[in-house]
Amino acid sequence: MSEMSNFDIAAIIHELKPIVEGTWIRNIYQFNEIFLFKLRSPMHGNVSLLVELGRRIHLTWYQRPKPRLPSNFCMTLRKYLRNRRILGIRQYDFDRLVIIDIGLPENKYSLIIEFFGDGNIILLDPEGKIFIARHYLKMKDRDIVPKKEFQFPPMRGVDPHNVDYEWLKSLFSTSDTDVVRTIARNLNIGGEYAEELCVRAGIDKNTPASFVSSQELEKIVSALKSLMEPLERGEFAPRIVFKNSEMISVVPFELRVFEKMQIRKFDSFNQAADEFYSAGEVFEAEQKVSERHETEVDRYKRMLEEQKAKISKMELSEKKYRKQGDLIYANLHLVTELLETIVSARQKNHPWSEIEEKIREASDRIPSAKIFQDLKPKAGKLVINIEGESIELDYRKSAVENANAFYEQAKKAALKAEGAKKAIEKTLKLMETVAKEVPSEEVAPTKLVKRRKKKWYEAFRWFKSSEGVLVLGGKDVKTNTTLYNKYMDPNDIFMHADYRGAPVVIIKKSEKPVSDITLREAAQFAVSFSSAWKSGWGQADVYWVNPDQVSQTPPSGEYLERGSFMIRGQRNYIRGNTLTLAVGLIESNGDILPICGPPSAIEKQTKSFVVIKPGAIPKGKLAKQVKYLLLKKAPPELKEKINLLSISEIENILPPGGGDISQNS
Repeated sequence: MSEMSNFDIAAIIHELKPIVEGTWIRNIYQFNEIFLFKLRSPMHGNVSLLVELGRRIHLTWYQRPKPRLPSNFCMTLRKYLRNRRILGIRQYDFDRLVIIDIGLPENKYSLIIEFFGDGNIILLDPEGKIFIARHYLKMKDRDIVPKKEFQFPPMRGVDPHNVDYEWLKSLFSTSDTDVVRTIARNLNIGGEYAEELCVRAGIDKNTPASFVSSQELEKIVSALKSLMEPLERGEFAPRIVFKNSEMISVVPFELRVFEKMQIRKFDSFNQAADEFYSAGEVFEAEQKVSERHETEVDRYKRMLEEQKAKISKMELSEKKYRKQGDLIYANLHLVTELLETIVSARQKNHPWSEIEEKIREASDRIPSAKIFQDLKPKAGKLVINIEGESIELDYRKSAVENANAFYEQAKKAALKAEGAKKAIEKTLKLMETVAKEVPSEEVAPTKLVKRRKKKWYEAFRWFKSSEGVLVLGGKDVKTNTTLYNKYMDPNDIFMHADYRGAPVVIIKKSEKPVSDITLREAAQFAVSFSSAWKSGWGQADVYWVNPDQVSQTPPSGEYLERGSFMIRGQRNYIRGNTLTLAVGLIESNGDILPICGPPSAIEKQTKSFVVIKPGAIPKGKLAKQVKYLLLKKAPPELKEKINLLSISEIENILPPGGGDISQNS
């Protein structure tokens, strides 16, 4: 089974309607002919709708590496559909065609998704005209071209809902092929469902259609109604069918044609379809890691060339403007006289052509007329020539004002050149950092893996100490408050710092008392995720107290800032905590999980880790460097999974601000 039939699409749309309708489109990604719509549902949270042209549509739980550069078509879809609401999704005329309405009821866009042939995806504007299409086509019955009103394709075959005995009798009497082909071609239901009709009707599928009796025709009509009933009632029993341990089909309900084969049942047809199509899907890395590394270095080289060219241009401009200002001052009386002659003539209403003619006639006897070159009345410009230098003046300004304007332009050019020089220094440092990176090993084409379910504590910053104790940290005011109100138990330890921008840290007590090792690691964790990291501190202090010493209610008459805590009693300080973290990877239920915490704790859990410290490398770029180094250190059997790990997953566990790779990595 290579693509979904109209039965399959009908079942999928039935399941999708309550999930997809009312969602908001967060983003759209394109992988050749596969489109991934990231949706946000008030009831279902984040969901991913996958569309593969000419083949399938379903929700997906598999991860795909995001393309580095979206296509122009994908960018257009994003521009007009992102952050808009899905109003409805439906199948058109029981055909292999789906319509998704998006936006506002009175001003909606429509996505037309065609699954027949090579497939297509077409965006219609609110007037029903083609705005953009994945494939533009000219056909005998319709055209897919911009600004043309969209026309639906002619129905391929007949809607099974409309089939009765008389229609079937007429069809079979004129058919020159067997029963199964006649049904598949004229009902547009696909080979599997055509065979199913034959099995349910008790007719050999290879029987010539013209030989079928009236009684057998009645049986086919009855079998078709029984086949349609689950779709009409929405009662599905999704399953994947296996032959010799290989998946050969996915169906929304039981088919007798597969009754002797091995099956695997699913809770929803979307889950079954995702497993059937996505489990065997492979992806090619869009660009090899070494090529990306070279591209990154080349990009900085191009930036350097552009910046050097800009400096050269600005320095020439500064020299030119300063020279022109100097020439005006050196010939101030001539320039002033020429300007005054022009202004005086205009005040007497002499036409421009006459003024220009008289100045040229006087050029052999009047010195100021000798420097005249041209007049541009519409632009308000006078062009003069001094010592072979052509200078364009504003004849509405004095000679001194014109000279000063050139000096001002020279200053601006000099400032731009200085700015470009500073930019070059920054680019050189970034290029040096990238050049030092060792590209990770190449990863061969690999199968996709399912998105893992996150643990409850991953909503916070977290790590497990060397002794296996869970330590939680807030990400902001909201999560700080949530940790305090919801997750802090009487026997836990509350940790914080005296300065602003520090997270709430909770040490979840186990059966054993918390040792100095865990306390020290939690303290290092607390300072590293505080504002001290962004400020580039080397060390910082924190304190810990028992939960009953902490309150968010101030004494009567006092004010406590939102997100702040009142501490009563003695504080236990842990001083001189080094701001250093390790980023590592661990396996969790077959998935790869990125973790971040004190190096002493992380190295107890994995050999694949990178040590980071405060620095100037932007967070996103630091995440990329960390991933490259983790890939390099990882054992071969984990490289495929690590390659699927998104940069954002690593970036999300890093401390605020920039950072740098430690020499200890």
